[in-house]
Amino acid sequence: MADLLNNTLFYFDQQKQEPFKVVDAVKGVQIFGGIGSGKTSGSGKWIAKSFLMSGMGGIVLCGKPDEAETWIEYANDPKIGRAKDVIHFKEGTEFFFNPLEYERRRIGEGGGLTSNLTTLFLNLYKLGSRISGGEAKEGEKFWESALKRCLNRVIDLIKMSDEELSVYNMVQIVNSIPDPYEMSIIGNLSADEDLLNYAETNYCFKCAYLADKNLNRNDYKSIRDFDLVYNYFFKEFPKLHNETRTTIQEMFLGLAEPFLSGLLADHFASGLNIIPEMTFEGKVIILDFPVKQYLEAGIYAQSIFKLIWQQATERRSVNESTLPVFLWVDESQYFVNEYDMLFQTTARSSRACTVFLTQNISNYYAALGGAASKAKVDSLLGNLSTKIFHANNDYVTNDWAAKTIGQAYKNISSLNNIGGQQATSGLQQSFNWQVEPRIFTQLKSGGIDNNFVVEGVIVTTGREWGKEKKNFSIKGFSQKI
Repeated sequence: MADLLNNTLFYFDQQKQEPFKVVDAVKGVQIFGGIGSGKTSGSGKWIAKSFLMSGMGGIVLCGKPDEAETWIEYANDPKIGRAKDVIHFKEGTEFFFNPLEYERRRIGEGGGLTSNLTTLFLNLYKLGSRISGGEAKEGEKFWESALKRCLNRVIDLIKMSDEELSVYNMVQIVNSIPDPYEMSIIGNLSADEDLLNYAETNYCFKCAYLADKNLNRNDYKSIRDFDLVYNYFFKEFPKLHNETRTTIQEMFLGLAEPFLSGLLADHFASGLNIIPEMTFEGKVIILDFPVKQYLEAGIYAQSIFKLIWQQATERRSVNESTLPVFLWVDESQYFVNEYDMLFQTTARSSRACTVFLTQNISNYYAALGGAASKAKVDSLLGNLSTKIFHANNDYVTNDWAAKTIGQAYKNISSLNNIGGQQATSGLQQSFNWQVEPRIFTQLKSGGIDNNFVVEGVIVTTGREWGKEKKNFSIKGFSQKI
């Protein structure tokens, strides 16, 4: 069986001599272009439609309000016929993705491990902190350790009770951990009916009661784990100083706060009927929470799904017949993070096709921030093998593009006057930009004035173009495909 990586997605030229193959796509694509440059309706449209026509599944992140409609229109195109594969995930729909319950239930090595669930919960919080404009700060070692210990025990208690691992349930447990007074009441309960009645009023105790009922008393490990959790909530925590107990609880509630109301509470805090693995079977999940409408909540929600999808994609087993998947991110400056650099290093082996579209490189500098922002951006872009530059007035991006393409010797003609009467002409070689920065300001941007053609300068690592075997090519993309 032929390797699917060798399949051609489309051709850059009418002579069909310059293909864009799946193997090019899995190495990553970065598209730059100023507002109105045609990057989405030009090269973006060509690549997006080719993914759908090839049968790929993937996820689409929405920066603009019309992004979802654009992809639905692509899928409904009779030449593509992918409407049945679209999952339109938006507010008010019946779709829910609880990342904690997903991680708890997923099959495979590491699935359901308490330490991994705690790390995921903390990483989600850090992700939200970066989006809201600040890095999550490390607390003092004592409080950091105390918080992680609390998270571990809460997660273990929910798993033992077989309740849903949702943020809401975790909050219920933390808010109902008995204090010394309540422990005195619990200590006087003996009849099963009394225990059941108290479980109806205290969720922490209810989970412990259910965990006790579910306990396999013939398994030493189960007994050990139950004792560890029971002792924490009903012996150790109540004995802590009141200020210590309150501080740990408040730290936890601060982590949980974004998931207690609004979009995240409605679709990302409980329930699980949509999972990343659906894309491996050809489903296209459109995360229709556009940033222009949902602001930080939209970024947070889509970034959560993106992260879990990337991790699921990295875990999957692939062979020559494994269907590739794609990650499509227009307005990518809203969604990039340091994990993208790591993901892209293994994307080819995972058969994942990443496409990022943004106006300029300065967007990435601002998004990734910090003293090492340039190194982070260089790393990210270095792992996106194909770069397409459309019309742009941003001199930083244009200068970077010119440097990326590099310099070469050029023949420059000269005409010299001697004494105002004679003229001599000649050629001399000069080492100069192959594509000068100003050229990027003059590329066609589509529309009726340009016969609906969008021009782009393409650079692909290791690829030679045309008879001259240059490392770049200027191509036209019809907006009417």
